[in-house]
Amino acid sequence: MAERRFIQGRCLSVCIQIDSSRGFEIIGVPLYSMSTSLHPLVTHQRQIHLDFHTSPLIPDLLKDFDARTFAKTMKAARVNSVTVFSKCHHGMCYYPTKAGVEHPALKGRDMLGETIEALHREGIRCPIYTTMAWEADIALKKPEWRMMRKNGLFADWEHGHPGQWKFLNWMHPDYQDYIEAHLQEVLDGYDVDGVFFDICFFPKGACWSDPCRKIREKNNWLNDGIDTHEYFQAYCQAALSKKFNKIVQAKHPQATTFFNAGADCFMTPDAGVRPRYKNMTHFEVESLPSGFWGYYHFPRLARTVFTWDKPWLGMTGRFQKMWGDFGGLKPQAALEYECFRSQSLGGANSVGDQLPPRGVLDPAAYQLIGAVYEQCEKAEPFYEGSKPFVQVGVVTPSYPGLDCDTSAKSEEGVVQMCEESHYECAVLDGVSDYKPYAVLILTDTTVVSPEVKVKLKAYYDKGGKLIISYRAGFDAAGKWALDFLPLSFHGEVEKFPSFWRAQASFWPEAAKSDRVFYTQGMNALGGKGTSVLIERVLPYFNRTDVTYSSHCQTPPLAKADKFPAAIGGKNFVYFADPIFREYRQAGNTTARDGWLLAMKHLIGEAPFGAGLPTTVTCSPRRRNKDLILTLLHYVPVRKSLDIDVCEERMSFAGEALRCPKQVSAVYVYETGESLQRNVSGAFLLPMVKGRLLLEIPNYFK
Repeated sequence: MAERRFIQGRCLSVCIQIDSSRGFEIIGVPLYSMSTSLHPLVTHQRQIHLDFHTSPLIPDLLKDFDARTFAKTMKAARVNSVTVFSKCHHGMCYYPTKAGVEHPALKGRDMLGETIEALHREGIRCPIYTTMAWEADIALKKPEWRMMRKNGLFADWEHGHPGQWKFLNWMHPDYQDYIEAHLQEVLDGYDVDGVFFDICFFPKGACWSDPCRKIREKNNWLNDGIDTHEYFQAYCQAALSKKFNKIVQAKHPQATTFFNAGADCFMTPDAGVRPRYKNMTHFEVESLPSGFWGYYHFPRLARTVFTWDKPWLGMTGRFQKMWGDFGGLKPQAALEYECFRSQSLGGANSVGDQLPPRGVLDPAAYQLIGAVYEQCEKAEPFYEGSKPFVQVGVVTPSYPGLDCDTSAKSEEGVVQMCEESHYECAVLDGVSDYKPYAVLILTDTTVVSPEVKVKLKAYYDKGGKLIISYRAGFDAAGKWALDFLPLSFHGEVEKFPSFWRAQASFWPEAAKSDRVFYTQGMNALGGKGTSVLIERVLPYFNRTDVTYSSHCQTPPLAKADKFPAAIGGKNFVYFADPIFREYRQAGNTTARDGWLLAMKHLIGEAPFGAGLPTTVTCSPRRRNKDLILTLLHYVPVRKSLDIDVCEERMSFAGEALRCPKQVSAVYVYETGESLQRNVSGAFLLPMVKGRLLLEIPNYFK
């Protein structure tokens, strides 16, 4: 085990290597470049994000708080990093302040200082939390600092229950001065490991205050389109993060900085997370599956940031539901799944909690967290120094001006398909390097700029494979951009839901009957060198109040339409329907299975895990010369009306792992046990539940 120990005191740089013989990318993430030590997310991978949003109406604040007991509870739960509060969404500060408003029940006590001192005594790092847009106290005192909509109304958070947060305009120069005074006070007064800036975004339709209107006028962003909102927001986030990152680094150059505003990327580099990317030391992917994100939000964002050159963590919560869910506790299997997923993809972990007002951590919560973090700690040497081993590049469908929720469904759908079929994938944008991937998937609405077209043509001309669906491949003006492919387009399908009728040579099982496709698609024809893989059959008529038949969609005609549903050509397959959004929205396995056949046609089956149940995820990574695999088997179930519940670990017993022919041995990491092979050469998985860590020595010779 000596070779697996953390290497302290060295500066490691970016390393990107391509194993062209297998068509995989091996992605290297730099460890800390700001000092001579490893990045804190490498050395401190088990974090608690400890909310303390406490109303000034609560009188017995910290009545039972003992900092040393608090810190020892954290250490006993295997926690080695805690995000601690300087200021909360109520606008209350938790230290003696001259630049802000002290919580009235604090009475001069320095909670922040006590907490930092106690945690540091136990070897626990503690980045400091502060809030940007949500600060209730100052929103009431300074309404001129609040965000505005174009109609002159305040832009508030509208999520359906009393006590909604009011948005402050963090681009207002006077409010920025107020924030900076608070920040300087913290930076001067405390030993700062990092700063977490929260709520660095504008709600849709904001902001149209006078300071923001000046920015809009300067950049010609005076219309209220959703594309303009994305460009305006990203520009402001870049300016904000540049300014405040510089302030932090000037006084604490070893400190981490993060600006929380989501991790979505767009095809264009001047929207989404890219503009503020260089002003942060790392990424934090906030995604509580029991909140409004669900279980399919995290995988796509994790597979976005793990291709970039910064360490990252996945942030979930211990809650049954959402932030601030006092008394809510999720099953251990759920927290295992959420933390193990992040770890398997190369991320650290952060579990959200909220300290109750009187200052005593929930014992049951830390028993739960400790049970999971103990397992994460034991697995850290397994992952140390490893890099993602990626075969598939997913080119994002997101673009300013397109509906973000619709694009997200497509992106979640394609990542879900890859996970269920056991292909490891990375989500790419227009800046990404496409060369290393065995296949690129242009996903439903991927917009192709002239620069991206050049990259895609170069990739294709060198033998790269393409899967394209629906409107992916068009430019921002709606014109087909990939003119090097023999395809022509003739508007959208007029009658739908339509039906797929596969060619027997491509998909014998689906050639026996027509399968419904619920979403409207495109009319496309293939040119020279192409063939029809799946025909499209139209319904007799669209369902209306006048023309309808039976309960749901109209049944199919006998004869197939002249416009097919899937076209194959040299090194590409085009699906005329939005297959990825269809799968995420409707769970239509016909869409997934047709795509899987196209994948096998172009690049073969997944090299690791093909044939395993769709409920098993298989994440391959390169660790020096070894290949390591993480198999996870947890099944979230919609057993309640509000959320998915993951309550049980599922078994691997009776399943077999298929690997490339050159693999002669597979070992279980925890026990060193060598897996036996069945008559077909696959490796028989043991009677283990939940997570299985496997090693293939010297795979990369």
